[in-house]
Amino acid sequence: MVIVYKSNTGFTKEYAEMLSKAEKLKLYELDQAQEKLGLEDEVLFMGPLMAGHIQGIDQAVKHFTVKAACGVGMTPPGSQALSTLSKANYVPNAPIFYLQGGYAPKKVGWLKRRMVNMATRSDREALQDKGSRRTPEEQAQLDMYLKGGSFVAYQNLDTIRKWLREQG
Repeated sequence: MVIVYKSNTGFTKEYAEMLSKAEKLKLYELDQAQEKLGLEDEVLFMGPLMAGHIQGIDQAVKHFTVKAACGVGMTPPGSQALSTLSKANYVPNAPIFYLQGGYAPKKVGWLKRRMVNMATRSDREALQDKGSRRTPEEQAQLDMYLKGGSFVAYQNLDTIRKWLREQG
């Protein structure tokens, strides 16, 4: 198994590098992998989310044997994020994982910033309306929406690491 990833602002790359090191797996950026790997190569693909779609997943499915896919996004992990991900990304006979990455407004153009602002507006407003009743997790989420931030953490990889070990 090889890890192949696509990253825009660095959160997916950070997770891919952590996972590669922890599980002693080779790691390739998507463009590099397309030059070095083929359809017979089994990969775990990791990519950033844009409107629920894992960027680069279509290319990965065409060029490699994708054994699992992982989307990295801004929303907190949970069954709703995973359900949306599974419906929006076709990966034949492969599990799909989700990791919360972060938001780096200074690393994206004004159009993507606007899109993010539009997509997170209702969440931001709901969190702001809670005022002092926000939990520390909700405050961290609101801060990330407003200023940027990262939720990348080694322990978030536990489910994927367990799945990798089960693959032998």
